[in-house]
Amino acid sequence: MYSPLANRMDLVVHRYREAVVTKRLAPGTELVSAEEAATLNVPVSLVRNAFRQLASMGLVELLPQGRVRVKTNNIQSLQALEYGHTRRRA
Repeated sequence: MYSPLANRMDLVVHRYREAVVTKRLAPGTELVSAEEAATLNVPVSLVRNAFRQLASMGLVELLPQGRVRVKTNNIQSLQALEYGHTRRRA
């Protein structure tokens, strides 16, 4: 079943994942859910859920008050992420 919110969630997760992997978001960068939601014009809850998914991928760490910090990623974690990403598409 198609869900517009799920589709937007995937887009938000993809956007931040790519920004972290390509280092457009440098390690140590802190993001605030409410500010990012306003920038993207999406609900704060959607951004928080996207950040939770990114945390489960090991790309960010969740902080109090709806904030996240981009983690320093080593080669192994990025390779594991890429393997998992391509594996799901197959």
